[in-house]
Amino acid sequence: MLVLGLLSYIMILVILVNINLYVALGFIFVTSVVAKAYLPQLKGYVGEQRIRKLLESLGEEVKIYNDLYVPKKNGEMTQVDHVLLSPKGIFVIETKNYTGWIFGSESQKNWTQTIYKKKSRFYNPVMQNNTHVKALQHYLNMDMPLHSIIVFSNAATFKFKEPFQQAHVIQTKHLKRTINQYTTQEISSEQLSRISQMLHALVPKNKQQKKEVKKQHLEHVKEMAKPVKKRISKVKVEPVTAGTVIVEPISIASDYTCPKCGSNLVMRNGKRGAFYGCQGFPKCRFTRDL
Repeated sequence: MLVLGLLSYIMILVILVNINLYVALGFIFVTSVVAKAYLPQLKGYVGEQRIRKLLESLGEEVKIYNDLYVPKKNGEMTQVDHVLLSPKGIFVIETKNYTGWIFGSESQKNWTQTIYKKKSRFYNPVMQNNTHVKALQHYLNMDMPLHSIIVFSNAATFKFKEPFQQAHVIQTKHLKRTINQYTTQEISSEQLSRISQMLHALVPKNKQQKKEVKKQHLEHVKEMAKPVKKRISKVKVEPVTAGTVIVEPISIASDYTCPKCGSNLVMRNGKRGAFYGCQGFPKCRFTRDL
């Protein structure tokens, strides 16, 4: 069906636009290459815009902050997709625009995405978002509830064997219902005002400032990625009990972020075995050995 569609498109170009057949074929080829290169970024952008629209529909009592770079206790920064501030609490939202079957648990460092026979591994988003939650708790310096939510595409099928204690792991269509299940006011008006001012201070004032902050963040990620293997070997593994918030050290978190473009690193299989590759491939071709 796809081949017939492309052939029909080519014939329309040749007949209506009156261009050479080879020019039409070249146009189709270039268009397909460009589309393939930018498809991951486009899908991610569309997914985040969908989340923004859903959050904005929750009413005037909530405030939404998107794409924040939150300072951590050690002076580093971590990128947060969405923060929703409401009297019911603070919701820290991580978006994953993945489709297919999703396998994983709270304690697994890597999760698996399966589409037909193709498998890709990615860093545990619950652990990733716990890092964001801890950073916000340190930055705000207030004792109040922060709720972690991981939002996948509606096209994702969850294959989890155990319920989650540290976060809500849901599809996009269940986002509003998940937030609305919190009905008790947890934050006073004075606290809301103060938190709003602090979060607003993290919002870049213009595109140039946003570009500089992102550049600084990526430079730090790149620097942290160099000695990461030595530091990981020194990490002590502690037993985890139910309800415990797991926070991965910055060295491990950085190891799953592309130092070139900031996208997630996923595990892939090649002729020479498994390796980590940038999710932005083929636009970004960064790779790292296991």
